[in-house]
Amino acid sequence: MIHGGLVRWLHLDPKEVLDFSSNVNPFGPPKGAVKAAREALSYTHIYPDREQARLRRAFARWLGIDESAVCFGNGASDVMGAAIMAFRPGRIVTFSPTFGEYRQWGERLRVPTREIPLVAPNFAPSLGDLESTLSHGDLLVICQPNNPTGRVWTQEEMEQVLELCSRQGAILMVDECFVNLTWPPAPSAIEHLPRGNLLILRAFTKDFSAPGLRIGAALGHPDAVARIRHCLQPWPINCAGEAFATWCCENPEPFISDSRHRLAKERKYMMRNLRRLGFQPVEGDSNFILTRCPVPAWALAKELLKRRILIRTCRSFGLGDDHARLAVKDRRSNRALFNALEDALRALMDKDLEYGI
Repeated sequence: MIHGGLVRWLHLDPKEVLDFSSNVNPFGPPKGAVKAAREALSYTHIYPDREQARLRRAFARWLGIDESAVCFGNGASDVMGAAIMAFRPGRIVTFSPTFGEYRQWGERLRVPTREIPLVAPNFAPSLGDLESTLSHGDLLVICQPNNPTGRVWTQEEMEQVLELCSRQGAILMVDECFVNLTWPPAPSAIEHLPRGNLLILRAFTKDFSAPGLRIGAALGHPDAVARIRHCLQPWPINCAGEAFATWCCENPEPFISDSRHRLAKERKYMMRNLRRLGFQPVEGDSNFILTRCPVPAWALAKELLKRRILIRTCRSFGLGDDHARLAVKDRRSNRALFNALEDALRALMDKDLEYGI
């Protein structure tokens, strides 16, 4: 399982399920953005703007970049694949555990992948290992914050990685789809644009709770962005998604800041209660928590599914059966999760399941 959020795939009613496998902002989507998307449906008989002019203008103004430094696709995965097609790297280099889609795109496009292990318990990257691995023509992909560990790359580490990529003749792609939901705020690579060897991914999926609309962005030097746009279909986003995203770009605050603070509070609540139940959560600053489980994660997921709660097992991240990832949600949902976890752990013990960490 490369992705969470499999409510439809499991033939479940979304209204009857608490989905902790999907890391979208639990406090959205913003009502104004939903209204804008609904109004845009009046124009479904007209093709969307191929140039994405209004959205690019609003996005550029929000982030303080040039309009020519961004293009949009059908979610971050779409622009990620277009970027790999555009630059045809010799290898994709990633750290592991991390988001499995990077490796999947390599397999789809027949680009070999080299993974550098991150070592528990803190999963800190080794820049020495990176230096000895990285070669000319590679595409290094890092996730800020890393998914599933939740660890944030510091400003100093980001600058060291950028310098290393420049020295080695490699391209750096920074996946920042979760960066706006971190607390304290994680540093962004945007201040280093427009470097020719830097690409950044953003999405409205996580920030504004819009996975169903599929709006992702690729940022970079205008020449690089033009190459990526050439590898996307002519109309990669629809009119409703464009209207939704434009509204969000024009009205990001106080929604993003309020979400950050509320998520930080709920993360502390979840960390405390996970430890109480015998879990070993990894310290991080994101809107999801990686934890070692006191029982096999697959067994726990199965028991929770009976209680209409989904969690993410972590085999696709390169971790074993003892790890799970949990989204941080609102207090009511989080309380329901811990009530279900207590019941599920008791049920597994009653079955005399043999387990260990």
